[in-house]
Amino acid sequence: MEALPSGSSNQADSKDLSRFYAYDKSLPLNATEELFKELEACKIYKVYFSSANGERVPGLLSVPRGSGKFPCIIFLHGYGGSKEDMLPASGLIAAEGYAILAIDAEYHGERMEEGKALYSPNLEESRNGIIQTIIDLRRAVDYLETRGEIDSSRIGYVGGSMGGILGGIFIGVEPRIKAAALLVAGGNMSLMIMESMHAAIPAIREYLAESGISYIELQELLDPVDPINFIANFSPRPVVFHLGKYDRVVPAEAGEQLYEAAGEPKQIYWYDSGHDIPLDLVLPRVLDFMDRELMGKALTFHEMKFWVLRYIVPIVIVAISIVVLVYLIVKTKRF
Repeated sequence: MEALPSGSSNQADSKDLSRFYAYDKSLPLNATEELFKELEACKIYKVYFSSANGERVPGLLSVPRGSGKFPCIIFLHGYGGSKEDMLPASGLIAAEGYAILAIDAEYHGERMEEGKALYSPNLEESRNGIIQTIIDLRRAVDYLETRGEIDSSRIGYVGGSMGGILGGIFIGVEPRIKAAALLVAGGNMSLMIMESMHAAIPAIREYLAESGISYIELQELLDPVDPINFIANFSPRPVVFHLGKYDRVVPAEAGEQLYEAAGEPKQIYWYDSGHDIPLDLVLPRVLDFMDRELMGKALTFHEMKFWVLRYIVPIVIVAISIVVLVYLIVKTKRF
């Protein structure tokens, strides 16, 4: 078997590779917006805006109720997901004072095309789709700058799985992102293709074998879309990683390599899980992180509240039950 790839094949110059993500910022957004849903804590709008290569990007924008300029989190879903993946948490996050903008990646959600995928044996098409999605995310920042209720100086990023992998590129080429949380993300694209148990990857490995393409040659082709070549550019802005120790979809080694390639300040949480990390704990930790970095809060309590509700409250209930039981026993004996 071919040796495990070690990452960028030629220590690719990230500044040179960043040219793949340049675009004409003067391109009109031609944005359209309509009310999609109203919740107690927020209003959610369906939005569309123009991107490079004639693309129209669909998104969902959740805006908290009330006045003022809100910090905003850009969210990108995982493989096979869509912008709607943000909906279950939108009310909770809006209640904490954050807007959210989620878009559909290329070939996902409203942008699905028959026979096309971002994880595909058609490597050129996959690479171009990733590049397009990163430019689309940059255009999402352009769009947020046009919204009066959004504080464009306080934009964060959250991405999971594919959204975390692509996020490692996005935050490395987009200077307007102030803080980022990458969930079950990884770097070293050739390693991930060699080792991943994701259902879409075996077809790519089969194509490589049939075509006689080595993993070193594969890495050369994918250097422009490997987050390991870009993540260091995000420093000195803060990034936090949430990774599964036993992840075989985005191999844990790839996650560790991406973390090691990132500059300071950085933080990592390892979970005793595979690819499905415990989101009930991850979300409070991400909110605490964003509270510190986007809201400027010195003290944060979301994770503390999680542990209190999970352990202290049940312990108190058990303790009270024991006291009541002892009281009833003693009272019964007296009679």
